[in-house]
Amino acid sequence: MKTCPHCHIQVGGDTGYCPLCQNRLHGEQGSPWFPPTAPRIHRASLFYKIVAFVVLTLTVVAGAIDFLLLDTAHLHFSLLILVWGVAGLSVLRVLLRRRYNGPRLVFNLLLLVSALIVFTDWFTGYTGYSLDLVVPILCSVTLVCNFIFAFLHSRFTANALVYLLMNIGVGLLPYILLFFRIDRGRIDGHSIPWVNCLIISVVTFLGLVIFKGRDLRSEIAKRLHL
Repeated sequence: MKTCPHCHIQVGGDTGYCPLCQNRLHGEQGSPWFPPTAPRIHRASLFYKIVAFVVLTLTVVAGAIDFLLLDTAHLHFSLLILVWGVAGLSVLRVLLRRRYNGPRLVFNLLLLVSALIVFTDWFTGYTGYSLDLVVPILCSVTLVCNFIFAFLHSRFTANALVYLLMNIGVGLLPYILLFFRIDRGRIDGHSIPWVNCLIISVVTFLGLVIFKGRDLRSEIAKRLHL
């Protein structure tokens, strides 16, 4: 049975890294441990198949109406439905697997939803509402959720470095956009949501460093084997 030298837990199967700290495991490969909730997994799989069938069926019907019954000069809304449907099924599949961590899930959702919003804005005739309003609001909500998650669950709190890096990663976006958008010290109305996102980024970063500094130091020591 493989063991983690840092968390002191035993891990079955052929995985090479600890599920808690992501450090390399030591020891011989052992027998896999099957979870006692196999019926729940089967029910989740059946639920996903039913949802996927319904979503794809509606997409096919929308495509038939779009391309066969309507005028070809109009906007093909079925393509937009297809993109959102596939993205929704991908998110549902991840959620039903129940093998994810909070920060990574929130960050991936931010990237996915932001890309979908920008694509929808471009597909329907770009007006700028996606990058000027929706995306900075999503980034601000992500930063706040990331800050709250760091204090709610002990398993998340112990992984303080992930929260800090995620905060830095999301917080860099308003820096970059504001650098190209602000001209001669003037901030236009379109930049205000990004300015708010920048303020939230700095405040949450300071909060993580001040309140979770000890967890952060221990996490760095564990990651770097100090």
